Amino acid sequence: MNKSNMKIAFIIPSLKNQGPIIVAKDIIQGLLDKVEQIDVYYFDKENVEVFFLCNTYRISFFEKIDFNKYDVVHTNMLRPDLYIWYHRKKTDKCKFISTLHQIIYDNLKGNYNKLIAYIFEKIWVKILNKQDFIVYLTHLMADTYKNRIHKPYQVIYNGRAYHKEKIEAKVEEESQILNIKKQFKLIGTHCLLTKRKGIHQTILALKHLPDYFFIIVGDGTELENLKSLAKRENVYDRCWFLGYKKNAISYLKYFDVYAATSYSEGFSLSLIEAGQCKLPTVCSNIAIFKEQYNQEEVVFYELDNIASLSEAIAKAFNNKQQYAENIYKRAIDDYSIENMSNQYLELYCKN
Repeated sequence: MNKSNMKIAFIIPSLKNQGPIIVAKDIIQGLLDKVEQIDVYYFDKENVEVFFLCNTYRISFFEKIDFNKYDVVHTNMLRPDLYIWYHRKKTDKCKFISTLHQIIYDNLKGNYNKLIAYIFEKIWVKILNKQDFIVYLTHLMADTYKNRIHKPYQVIYNGRAYHKEKIEAKVEEESQILNIKKQFKLIGTHCLLTKRKGIHQTILALKHLPDYFFIIVGDGTELENLKSLAKRENVYDRCWFLGYKKNAISYLKYFDVYAATSYSEGFSLSLIEAGQCKLPTVCSNIAIFKEQYNQEEVVFYELDNIASLSEAIAKAFNNKQQYAENIYKRAIDDYSIENMSNQYLELYCKN
């Protein structure tokens, strides 16, 4: 298939600022000057936070796209996958590809409960079996599903665009943050505040780290619970909940240590951004983090072991030059937008 003549449709649930949508945007950014046409279709009219540099159309779930206008239709997340399952006909000749962004059960169990996770995983796996090809973000994910989703697959790691100007941009709270840094070492994180992200562990660790202050960039369902925990533990005066920030990466340069404390992940964009910002980083010892980085690049701690987390934070800070250099090299060399988009383009061109 001729790359320069290729026409691709992306289907996403919304234009909300969340991981899978950002990944789709980055893939498209890497492909725009290499293919003839890219169109994006989405369902939700609320929370328009991400903008694409190509044609973008809002559709209803029951409105069928003319798939035969495209060489490839690429879906991301449950509703777009369900849309293909519902609308695809034998007369549709394009290639249907889905990227699975998480281990479904682990992700839903952390945000809901085991029963909901089990039911939705069964449904989603059935839906994915109507695709032509599956992209997994990790080998761990591929090993989890390759015997249940009976389709050809490929592992493609996420990449992130490197925006030096966004990383270096000043933030409105800069003077307050710099004043805090005169008294404390700064731990930071930026993410959606859900149970799955395990933010409470860092709050608990503050009791063992009296010379550290914790900045949390992000909003979510756990925000009030985390604030209440910080008050109960008498560390609220060393926590700053900044809320949702459109340009969250601009805050990372102020941190001394980055904390990634998740119980499960797909492939962490936040960790790529921490690497781009040369941040010494501590990670929970979950399998995906160990696939994304090694122990020379980040400091691992035992999940839910607060003493282990506290020691890891101190170790990352005390060896910050080594960890900063190593995580930066890995993020720039392996997790670039060019690497990711080129792999997707080669996949699109396969017969």
